[in-house]
Amino acid sequence: MAHEIMNKKAMFYVGETPWHKLGTCLKNPPSTEEALKLAGLDWTVHKDAMYLETGRRTISSYKLDTGYYATWRYNADWEKVVLGCVSKRYEVVQNKEAFQPFDEVLLNHGYTYETAGALGNGERIWILAKAPNKRTVGDDKINQYVLLYNSHDGSSGIVMRPTLIRVVCRNTLDISLDGKGITCTLKHTKNVRERLDELTQALEYADGNITAAIETMKYMQEYTTTLKDVTKYFESLFPTLKKRGQTIINPQTGLKSPDYATPHYEALKHNYYHGQGNKGKTMWDAYNAVTEYIDHNKSYNDPLKSIGFNWGFVNKKKAFALASQMVNN
Repeated sequence: MAHEIMNKKAMFYVGETPWHKLGTCLKNPPSTEEALKLAGLDWTVHKDAMYLETGRRTISSYKLDTGYYATWRYNADWEKVVLGCVSKRYEVVQNKEAFQPFDEVLLNHGYTYETAGALGNGERIWILAKAPNKRTVGDDKINQYVLLYNSHDGSSGIVMRPTLIRVVCRNTLDISLDGKGITCTLKHTKNVRERLDELTQALEYADGNITAAIETMKYMQEYTTTLKDVTKYFESLFPTLKKRGQTIINPQTGLKSPDYATPHYEALKHNYYHGQGNKGKTMWDAYNAVTEYIDHNKSYNDPLKSIGFNWGFVNKKKAFALASQMVNN
């Protein structure tokens, strides 16, 4: 299984082994300074102008200003590692600065660091903090977290988003309630450091959104379903499932295309009836069939990036939104 983790050995986690199964286990939660060091994030990001050399390599050649800048850092061998290409307006926010809201709010409210790391060469860094309070949906135990991540390549600003993890199967339950305060993003512009206070305030209000999401999950747990209901749910999320069992000829090769839809549907149906903690009776089972498929059944070139930030994250939000709509109609 491939990963784009910058340094697998530098990652850490506290408590149970996370779904990505990477990092060093710690008995006690670290401080912010310890977390940065343990996760291999205690480095400085630089920003320099990029130039284009014109003419031949003679005394008359000169450099042309491209108007763009490179962000970079030193590795352990003091070699420069390029992180990205950004504009002049882009303001570098160091890893320690990005984690300031956790210092100011979360750690003072009983949150503890659970895992942290970086993707690629350090283009994107993240840290995950666990809330002290426990949640339940029926008999299911749900742990509450806040994920904060930052990019050094201009692909995102400083982003905070609450997330939940179902304890029985370690599925991440990425939620969306019409975008109301769930995610807060700050752009890398001139006043980004001053605006970190906005992120701190957003963290304080996140708890109310989590409470609303848990109430919706309780409705799912009480909403009984049939296989017909969940099939419609699965097909709405993944429209290609409607073509399962069909013979499809590739127009370019004239050959029969593989039927990927059938095993996809069968995996979801299996999770609905027999997935960790599922009983095949409610919308809660159907929703968790999807999250289990995304987190544990589907293959990825880079699981952490796909599940945590890209395809998996997007589709779990869609799954929650659609399940919420179905139980509230």
